[in-house]
Amino acid sequence: MAYIHSTQYRGNYDGLVDRVSATKLPGKIKKAEAVVFDIIRPNEGTHADQLLLKIFKCSRQVPEVFGAVADKIKKNVPVIGASKETATWELDRKKGTQIAKQVGIAVPETYEFKSLSEGMAFLKGKKDRWVFKPNNNQDLDLTYVESFPGELKSKFEGEYKERLGDSFDYILQKVIEGVEISTEMWFDGHKPVLFNHTIEDKRLMNSNLGPAIGSQSNTVWIKQNPDGLLMAELGKLVPLLQAAGYAGAIDVNTVISETDQKPYFLEWTCRMGYDALYCLLSLLNGKIGDFLTNGFRGNFADEFASSQRITIPPFPYSEPSLLNSYAKGVEIQSGMEDRHFWAEDIKKNGNRIECAGADGILGVVAARGNSLGGSVGNMYRAIDNLKIASTLQYRTDAERRPQKAINKLQKWGIKIW
Repeated sequence: MAYIHSTQYRGNYDGLVDRVSATKLPGKIKKAEAVVFDIIRPNEGTHADQLLLKIFKCSRQVPEVFGAVADKIKKNVPVIGASKETATWELDRKKGTQIAKQVGIAVPETYEFKSLSEGMAFLKGKKDRWVFKPNNNQDLDLTYVESFPGELKSKFEGEYKERLGDSFDYILQKVIEGVEISTEMWFDGHKPVLFNHTIEDKRLMNSNLGPAIGSQSNTVWIKQNPDGLLMAELGKLVPLLQAAGYAGAIDVNTVISETDQKPYFLEWTCRMGYDALYCLLSLLNGKIGDFLTNGFRGNFADEFASSQRITIPPFPYSEPSLLNSYAKGVEIQSGMEDRHFWAEDIKKNGNRIECAGADGILGVVAARGNSLGGSVGNMYRAIDNLKIASTLQYRTDAERRPQKAINKLQKWGIKIW
């Protein structure tokens, strides 16, 4: 049973999944084996936010709604994927950086700003590349890595000034050249029980071209070696996670430097809502419900898993009139029943399975294989089985980029297995 908070996505899973309204949540939660929070977001002051806080008797002055609600619920029912404390590690980049330093992860040169004019003055004359990252996890499409020195200054003066005005909370972080990789620990509330790695492509088009959309391609494998990449550092989080009352996935995104082969911190993800999760679950031999209610223990295949986000135009643009014209009601004629397809912007309308028209992200196709090439091949074969009355969008370079990254990490002697 699902509760869908955002009004934009209320139509998702109509006719496919039992749903519950906010007012009936407390009664349903009392009967639940566990409550899973699949994503977190800032308190935007919407009616839905205020209603949820009121229902669970939370303070109105909280930076993030779901973490506060999770802390109330977990007093009576096990909660997965949210807490008020861990939410700040992701949403407050300054806090997240402090946690990284506390557990011994190096941090790139980073500066905080409250206005675009401050950033423009800072970037003037800089000969190196920088990353623009909004605070509070705002607008993923705004995060931007310079292609060349001076590019961000031009964006500040043009696009960003037009969209954001001058007053805006963000950081600028020096680009570390190297291989980006995430290391994830699954924490059962007491101790770590599972580790995996992810190599992710965040841009829509091949060769890392096109808009940044948060996640497009993922490569995942299970990691059990106790002295591998970032195992010791993640282990130092245990008392912090225990104090926060957190259970779920803790993902630290890093870049391994070309210069010194050392991991540098980029950001935390302390939640369930991300595409690489579908890859991990594709490696699971057993029921997902058992995995979630048994402390994240399970029988996992010692293989690779690969995924592609499947979208239709006008994604990544979500202007309602465009969605209504080109995406809403598009029929998924076959392939959704495939175990490789993880549905998102989908609903049932009579006998038809259709795009619900929330954003055009139909779902994610994930598959596993004995090798990276095997998992990628199985994934693309599953995509070929999708018959949809529209133009599909996905990348076709799912093997080349992660293989190149893995080759580099192995050459540098980084323990990723």
